[in-house]
Amino acid sequence: MKKFRWEVIYFMIAVMLTFFVISSGDFFRKKIHIEIGQIASETIEAPFQVENEIATERKRNQLEALTPDIYKMDERVLEKGIANIELLFDYAEAIKVTAIPQEHGVSPIQTLQSKSPIPLYEDEYKTLLGMSVNRLHSLEQICINLLTNTMEEGIKENENKALDVRAKLEKTDLSTVEQKIAYEIISSQIKPNLIVDKEATALAKEEARESVEPVYILQGERVVEQGTRVTEEAYNVLNKIGYLNIDDSEVYTQYIGVGILIILAVLFLYRSMKYEISNTSLNRGQASLIFILYILSLGIIRMVLMGDYIYMPLAFAPILVAILIHKDIAIVMHLILIVVAALTHKADSVFIIYHLLAGLISISIVAQMQERKQTMVNALLVGLLQTLIFISLNMLVGISLSTQLMLKGVEAFFVGVIVVVLVVGSLPLWEAAFGFITPIQLLELTNPDQPILKRLLIEATGTYYHSLLVANLAEAAADEIGANPLMARVGGYYHDIGKLTCSNYFKENQVLDNPHDYLDPQTSADIILSHVTSGIELADTYKLPKCVKDMIKEHHGTSTAQYFYIKAKNIEGEEVDIKDFSYKGPKPQSKEAALIMLADVVEATVRSMQHKIGTEVTVEDLVRKMVKQKLDEGQLDECPLYISDIEKIIDSFTRMLKGMYHERIEYPERKGK
Repeated sequence: MKKFRWEVIYFMIAVMLTFFVISSGDFFRKKIHIEIGQIASETIEAPFQVENEIATERKRNQLEALTPDIYKMDERVLEKGIANIELLFDYAEAIKVTAIPQEHGVSPIQTLQSKSPIPLYEDEYKTLLGMSVNRLHSLEQICINLLTNTMEEGIKENENKALDVRAKLEKTDLSTVEQKIAYEIISSQIKPNLIVDKEATALAKEEARESVEPVYILQGERVVEQGTRVTEEAYNVLNKIGYLNIDDSEVYTQYIGVGILIILAVLFLYRSMKYEISNTSLNRGQASLIFILYILSLGIIRMVLMGDYIYMPLAFAPILVAILIHKDIAIVMHLILIVVAALTHKADSVFIIYHLLAGLISISIVAQMQERKQTMVNALLVGLLQTLIFISLNMLVGISLSTQLMLKGVEAFFVGVIVVVLVVGSLPLWEAAFGFITPIQLLELTNPDQPILKRLLIEATGTYYHSLLVANLAEAAADEIGANPLMARVGGYYHDIGKLTCSNYFKENQVLDNPHDYLDPQTSADIILSHVTSGIELADTYKLPKCVKDMIKEHHGTSTAQYFYIKAKNIEGEEVDIKDFSYKGPKPQSKEAALIMLADVVEATVRSMQHKIGTEVTVEDLVRKMVKQKLDEGQLDECPLYISDIEKIIDSFTRMLKGMYHERIEYPERKGK
């Protein structure tokens, strides 16, 4: 119930503060009452890039009007004109060579006039009938040729080609009278043969409209200036950026929508915190850190409300979470912060894409950093990538490469560098405040120049090399079962530092006599058992992290110093209390501590039995025996190891130990004379 209470408190505070930040941002900015034609009482600048739709539409309409119509030629117009000319001359020739009109009491001219598809004057019909057949054919061909040449060039509506026809007729061998008749025939058949292709024209005009780039009001650009009249364009832009007053019902609807989004986002973050890492929930310290960093990020989002989006260090908190807790939770947190920032700042796509890419890249680079000396290299890399993202996104939306844009890119570079430096620089603060251990800190602890390790090498050389072997065994097994290999290695290095207080009482450090030969079993057991408590005291002295102290405390669990317990029973009988010969524990609570326990006992056993390996027993037999013993004693009951992990650990230990204590060939002695 206690855990549930603080989780609910964190959740409610996060939701309320998020709602406050968004509702006080640009999305719910104070509205103004103004109409088209009124005088603006204040200067209003665009808080983000927004399209001027009216200006864009005006440009589109202008380009559409300038796009010419597309025509197609109607071949039937020419064909009909040629047919009419041919019919006229066919009738003229037929009337000329026959006497049919005279038989019916009608003059040839009247007959031709009634039959002709081309209207001419009476004297022109008379002239045609007075020509020879050959001359008629010649005139017919000239009319057809000139009509064809003129019509093939294409004629639009209201286009006059009469002068062209006159000029062409003057170049022929026709007489003046014949030219006049030919002109009347041809001009009567010249009709527009180019008609508008409606589909092609509509498509061309649509393509012209689509080619127009939108007209944008840039962030910080004045939409309307104090004392000037509000135009339709300015009114439309003010409406788009949310400055115009709207009715209360719409405001309430927006509040409800934002509230639901916030609850869903925070729930998503909470679920990621609870189940993301190995299906186990985070402890209170980890949850508290995420809560504090989330609140800190909300404050940053709100403070940078009036500034440029590149100055917002949105990735600061997610990078810290990635280093101190888990990369997946950091990514979820970053996505939620982008949503909150986008709603608060009423952001455009450039804002969102910039922070999305810059944050994910920063998390990926810094979370993999293993040494603090890499800080500046990674900071410069993050800054450079942020600059490239910023410039490329602005070029994508149509902003040309300029000195001003390059200077903004330099500012983005320095923001990225500062964020990385602040993250790495503040790590000791977070580590001390919440007891976190980072990969960077663990790697520093593996440095042989650490004072406690140098003491171990000089004052307890056997224990030092035993610790190295335990560390190697534990690290390899951790990698097999999905535990933390680096933490297992560090635990192996430091688990026996307590032996420094009485190093010569442990077999691996003894050169001459064994001091236990002169001590009673209880005293010997007290000395052996004390190396755990002494190790904790040394860890405090050298300020080792909590996880290392836990592995020192747990690497023997509650097991018994069997040698001295049996020796005491042989002397004193059944009156010996086993608790006096047992470690105080606790049993291993983590996979890494369990691996240190198993590696410790397995390495010591195999080392002590190496003279029998290959003849009486195998390495695998010894490993299985010691692991089974710890299982039977219940020493692994409280750690999150699975049965499947045990077999992987045995296989890993066996493989490693075979390389360390492999069977050797016994060389025969050379027989001399």
